[in-house]
Amino acid sequence: MKRIAVIFLCTICLSLCGCSWKDAGDLSAVTSGSITLDSEQYTLAAELAVPSSADAAPNAQLVSGKAGSIAQAIDNTGYGLDAQLYWSHARVLFLDKSLLRDGIQSCIQELTHSSEVRPAVRLCAVRNAKATDVLSCDSISGEPVGFSLGDSISYAVQQSQTPDMPLYRVLDRVETEGIDAVLPAVSIKNGQAVLSGCALFSGDTLRNWLDEQQTSILSILLASGDTATIYDADTRYQLSNIRTEITAEGKEQTKFTVNVHADLACEASAQAKPAAHALKTQSIAVIEALQQANCDALGFGRAWERADAQSWQQSGIDTWQSVPVTVNITLRAVQSAEGGSR
Repeated sequence: MKRIAVIFLCTICLSLCGCSWKDAGDLSAVTSGSITLDSEQYTLAAELAVPSSADAAPNAQLVSGKAGSIAQAIDNTGYGLDAQLYWSHARVLFLDKSLLRDGIQSCIQELTHSSEVRPAVRLCAVRNAKATDVLSCDSISGEPVGFSLGDSISYAVQQSQTPDMPLYRVLDRVETEGIDAVLPAVSIKNGQAVLSGCALFSGDTLRNWLDEQQTSILSILLASGDTATIYDADTRYQLSNIRTEITAEGKEQTKFTVNVHADLACEASAQAKPAAHALKTQSIAVIEALQQANCDALGFGRAWERADAQSWQQSGIDTWQSVPVTVNITLRAVQSAEGGSR
C-alpha cells in the first residue's frame, strides 16, 4: 500500500503537467526535506521521488542547496537539475539541532511565507544525529525513507503516540504568548530513522525532550489522536473519543484544572478506576516535566489570559510554572474483550 501511495503522489504531479512516466524528466516531487542552520546559512536537503521508466515505483534521490534565506536555499536546492522541484508535496521537514538550539521562529516564519511549502507539512526534530543523515538512512519498506517516516508520523498521531505539529500550528505557537510548541522527535537507531519521543520548546527555543511513554501521555492531554493506549505496569488500556479541557480560575490565587474525558475499552467496568488512576498519575508527571522545561505546550497561559487577562499580565507570563494544577480523569467503560489486556 505504501508503494502505491508513492506512485500515486508522483502520478498527481505528472497529471498536473500532462506528461507520462517516460517524458517526466523535468518533474520531481519532494517527499521530505531537512533544514540545517550554520553560520546564518540555511542548508536544505530534499528527498526526491524520481520517476523511473524501468520500475513501477519512483526512485529516491537527495539534492541540497545553501543560502542565507529559506526561499533562496529552496531555489538553490534545484539549481543545476534538469527537473523542477515540487516542494508542495513534501510531507515532513526534519529540523536539525543546530537550528533548534538557536531558535526556530525565523525559520518557521520564512517557511510560512514561502509559496513552495504547504502550511500542512509536518515538522520533526532530529534528536541524536544530523538532520541530513535521516534522509540517508536505509528504508526497510522500499519507499523513500522520508516518505515512509511521513506515514509513521501520521499513524502515530492517530494513535496519540506523538503530537500533530504541522507548520501552521507551530507558527501559531511560537508567535503567541501563553502556549509553546512541541515537535515529534526522530532518532537514528541501527541505521534506521525511528520516532523517538518529542522535543519541548519554550518560546522558539529547544528546552528538553520527552521519551516515548511521556510523549504518548502528552498527546492524550493535547487530544491529538483518535485513540490512545496507556500502560499500568503490565496492563494495557485502550482509550477512544478523547476530549480534553483546560481551564484557569481564581483571582486571588489562580489554579488550573485539566479535565480529560474518554471511552475505555474494558472487560469489566471496575477496570475504569485503575485506568483513570494510571492516566492521572502519568499526566501529573508529564505536566511537571513541562513546568520544569518552561514549556507551556498545554496552553495554561492562554487559558489564564482568557479567564483574567489583567491578572495574567501582572503576574508575568512565566508564572504558570508555579500555579497548582488539578487533573481530573473521567473514563466511560465500554464493554470489550480486548480491554485491560496484559
